[in-house]
Amino acid sequence: MDFSKKMIPGLLQSLVDANAINLKVGEIEGDAVVFYRFGELPSLQEIADQCKQFYLNFNEQLKKLMEMHAGDFHQNISSNRLSLKIIVHAAEMISAQINGNTKLIGEDMVIAHKLLKNNIPEPEYVLLSEKLLANYANEKIESVFNWNSLVDGEDEYEFIGTVKYRYIILDASLNEKGSDQNGKEGKPARDKRE
Repeated sequence: MDFSKKMIPGLLQSLVDANAINLKVGEIEGDAVVFYRFGELPSLQEIADQCKQFYLNFNEQLKKLMEMHAGDFHQNISSNRLSLKIIVHAAEMISAQINGNTKLIGEDMVIAHKLLKNNIPEPEYVLLSEKLLANYANEKIESVFNWNSLVDGEDEYEFIGTVKYRYIILDASLNEKGSDQNGKEGKPARDKRE
């Protein structure tokens, strides 16, 4: 438990610091951060770039922490690897003040939380819900999320039913591509939305 206190806060802070598209922090719970944004959806390019930046910041911080706590890390992390899973979902929700805290409420928030428990066999990935992807042209999705293959998936959840999604693996290839992608100047073109 003490080791988690050394590792998890720094990793979560690295994600909060990576926020480049004006997301708000809805909650930080355990080892997860819930980001949200009301209004118009970001472009697919903005979403992809944000996911890449989350991954790069997370791994940079993880590397620093592994060096600072080398003995503890290998002793306390059985797989020798902490991993990042990113769920991106378009949601209909409301916010409410409960005991002075802003809480996000709605069926889509339940779905977003449920999507963390999925059958994706990979340790690190970006999951894009079908509800999110319905807002973008399919050819644009394929061209923007292009660092690995997009894979179709679905899971069944009690009281919700089948939730479909696509996912793409996060891996070391992003470290090489990260500087090229993030170094671009100018604002990406807006995506065609339906």
